[in-house]
Amino acid sequence: MESEMSLLVGVYGSSGCGKTHFVEELVTRITGRGYSCRGVCSPAIFEGGLKTGILARLIPGRESKVLAKLAQEGDDHILGKWRIYPETFAWALDYLQEETYSDLWIIDELGPYEVERGLGWAPILLRLENLPGKVILITYRPNLDNYFTKRYPNILTFDLERDNAAEKATREIEGLLLVE
Repeated sequence: MESEMSLLVGVYGSSGCGKTHFVEELVTRITGRGYSCRGVCSPAIFEGGLKTGILARLIPGRESKVLAKLAQEGDDHILGKWRIYPETFAWALDYLQEETYSDLWIIDELGPYEVERGLGWAPILLRLENLPGKVILITYRPNLDNYFTKRYPNILTFDLERDNAAEKATREIEGLLLVE
């Protein structure tokens, strides 16, 4: 059943704490129970045990493109230590802006590129609570929690670095999906 306003859930944590892993596990669990999932996740690229990049991976389907790589001298589109690929953001944003219903929407990870610079997936921020679905899950860093809780006062948040937060968030999302 489609609703006019989606329920917004935020999962936040520091770099490397497992936000993307949580998303991937949740997608497997939720789709295994017959629910639809749609969105994008951002798994790391590791080479020789070092994080050297980030992918944008569409959900469902797992089609991926490079979103960021460690910056080299002379690169453009720099954010911190990363060389950003705007064309990948545009590709994923086109997908996110399709009016396709999904029980669970996922946007992993909203960050300073969107919130502070208004780039990347920033246009989706205007539509978060009105995406065509029941539950919208976003992930972000702890320093953006204040931004999201002020902008979206009804957001239900989970700090992934607290005990049992992943389990609590999973149970809550499953419960929200059951509500008619």
